[in-house]
Amino acid sequence: MIVKKASASDKDKVLEFCQKTFSWGDYISNVWDYWMKEGDLLTIHEKGSPIAICHASFNKEGKQVWIEGIRVNPLFRRRGYASLLIRKAENLARQNDCTTAYMLIASSNVKSINLARKLNYKKYENWNFYSLIPKKIDQKQKIKFVNYEEKLPSVLFPSNFFFVKSWRWLPLDDFSMSSLIKEKRIIYFGNDNNIEGLAILTDSEHFNDTILITIIFGSINGLKEILSYVQNFGHQEKYKRIQILTKLKYLPENENLEYQFSFYLMKQKI
Repeated sequence: MIVKKASASDKDKVLEFCQKTFSWGDYISNVWDYWMKEGDLLTIHEKGSPIAICHASFNKEGKQVWIEGIRVNPLFRRRGYASLLIRKAENLARQNDCTTAYMLIASSNVKSINLARKLNYKKYENWNFYSLIPKKIDQKQKIKFVNYEEKLPSVLFPSNFFFVKSWRWLPLDDFSMSSLIKEKRIIYFGNDNNIEGLAILTDSEHFNDTILITIIFGSINGLKEILSYVQNFGHQEKYKRIQILTKLKYLPENENLEYQFSFYLMKQKI
């Protein structure tokens, strides 16, 4: 079975077998055109029709590949096609000088977790997903933006953190941190000697009117301030959805905050 790059003519057939991937449907229809432009959208065909897909996204600065969107037509499952696509993505990653592969799997998705384990992926980190409703907050905002003109929060050095951009987990390294600071994307509550909360804001590139918030850490008080700021910011900027990703096990109670589900960030050296 040959793995090859997807073509525009594959779209309708793929979307047809992706309609019921999850209880709520699937997101492939929202990202297909973006992935086609980025390249490395892989497919397997049977009798001229696509029956399986996988996308590989390379972060050359971080020397990592992000493997996403693994889908197999239900009529052709349990034949090793998902494994074949993942291995092809890893081979492409090596050609692009990547040394690490990552993928994100819902903690309830036992079949996909077992597949990843068979391919030598390990559970690297646990992440939680929350949704927050934008809302006008009538109180003074105490949040600050990280910038190079002031002393940077010491927690950022050295950094072993990830931040989420378009539902891809990217390393918070010197390159990404420089870009995020210039774009005023890193916010914190506290002062130079006592940082009580820190988060990163990124616009979703694939979903309209959606902002992603990576909460790195925080005390109860600091997290309350960050959630309040984010709600008000979302309201001011007319976002319809605020999606929060964090390794923290718990966030402060907020009537507009709803826990969705958890993920495993899976990792393998390639």
